[in-house]
Amino acid sequence: MSSPNPILTTIIFVFAAQAIVLGVLLLTKRPRSQSNTFLSLLIFFFALMALNIALVNVLRSYNMMDTFRYVQLELLYGIGPALYFYTKSITDNDFRFSKKDLIHFVPVVLEFIFYRTAFYRLGSDGLYQTPAHPYTKYYLAEQWLGVLSITLYTIISLVVLFRYQNWLKQRFSNLENKSLNWLKAPIIIYSAFWIGWNILSEIDRFVFDRGLREMYFLPAFVGVAIVSYWIGFKGYVKARTKTSGYSSRKTKSDDSTHNPKWASKITKVMESKKPYLDPELDLTKLSELADLNPKQVSHTINRSFSKNFYEYVNGYRVEEFKQLVAKPENRKLTLLGLAFECGFKSKSTFNDAFKKTTGKTPSQYANQQKKESEKKHSVAP
Repeated sequence: MSSPNPILTTIIFVFAAQAIVLGVLLLTKRPRSQSNTFLSLLIFFFALMALNIALVNVLRSYNMMDTFRYVQLELLYGIGPALYFYTKSITDNDFRFSKKDLIHFVPVVLEFIFYRTAFYRLGSDGLYQTPAHPYTKYYLAEQWLGVLSITLYTIISLVVLFRYQNWLKQRFSNLENKSLNWLKAPIIIYSAFWIGWNILSEIDRFVFDRGLREMYFLPAFVGVAIVSYWIGFKGYVKARTKTSGYSSRKTKSDDSTHNPKWASKITKVMESKKPYLDPELDLTKLSELADLNPKQVSHTINRSFSKNFYEYVNGYRVEEFKQLVAKPENRKLTLLGLAFECGFKSKSTFNDAFKKTTGKTPSQYANQQKKESEKKHSVAP
């Protein structure tokens, strides 16, 4: 165990307590939603883990470690299920948590009971004994199974998130407040923490005889407390535009719903009516303009143009931008202003689409066009 550090311990207490407060606010936020419930649980489990370490240091400073073994707060097995069901809830509006899903939280109940037994008390203390106590192997097995649980649930959560984002790109040309990119960071951080923590602890134990513990123990949990507070704050204030029709279950594509003539029909609509100038253009709107159903339009874009809907529409917007930026009368306008005229809705989407299409940033392209224009004028008679 690390030596008592009142400054780091106080920081952990402050951020972990604030995270729990945010979790309570999420739980009571109106209108109530199951996504907020699971995010609140996720924050609670991580904040509890940080508080657990802070409590360890306080009790140790008063030589009360024997008491701590009876009030262990860490609940590893709740993190994975909370993360998974939060991801499911926030990506799929039709998902409803059912009684059969409660089985995912049975391990955390068993973990709570385990911490109240001699297997935990003697096993955890045995880590610091030579030779180790016979129960230590049970304690280590419980810890590593907890890490495995978090890892597996994280992988599944990321799969759900990536499928959702791919589905969005098949239906929407702008993804603001829909893509949930901000959620990737906490998912990965929460998973990586315990994997890295246990690996580092084992290296420290066997290679350095716990000589590095002072360097990483409390600072690591300061980070956990801060990240828990951050995700709570982000989850509380972050809104997203509701989308319907998505299911996390993978559906089979129907290759028979494709006709090469539809490609020219869609192209004609895009070039003559320029629907891509509408920032809210989605698959349904384009399908109505092309007099086709959404499935036909989506599969045609995928097969005939080897793009998803998002890439296809934004490709037209990029070309429109290139035409506008080449006109001398537009040089006084900002690049972002021109991008908005072309149907883009945010700077990040514009920069991303432009770089993927041209291999250059918008400013690099504009500067190149300006230099070429000046060069032509300088050599003109």
